[in-house]
Amino acid sequence: MSLFGDLHPELQPYASWLYRVAEAYQLRPRVTSTYRSVATQTRLYNRYLSGQSPYPAAPPGRSLHNFGLAFDMVSENNQWLGAVWQSIGGRWGGTFGDPVHYDVGR
Repeated sequence: MSLFGDLHPELQPYASWLYRVAEAYQLRPRVTSTYRSVATQTRLYNRYLSGQSPYPAAPPGRSLHNFGLAFDMVSENNQWLGAVWQSIGGRWGGTFGDPVHYDVGR
């Protein structure tokens, strides 16, 4: 199973491509989240609301993670990698305060 096996099948090749780009540029990418269950999203959302997380989290059922349409990836240059992602039509979360978030832009 790939790092992105839990994502929607149409997103998997693009997420894998971005990961390989980050590796090629020695940005030390690390995938921290792909698909999330509603229970996991609820826990993350509650942590965010209580100030226990520096990263925003959408309410359960409203996160693209719940549908396999988003992933979180840390790298040594999230801004540059985000620009690369946006150049192929994706949406990067750094524009809304979540620099590790990449999604399909829906």
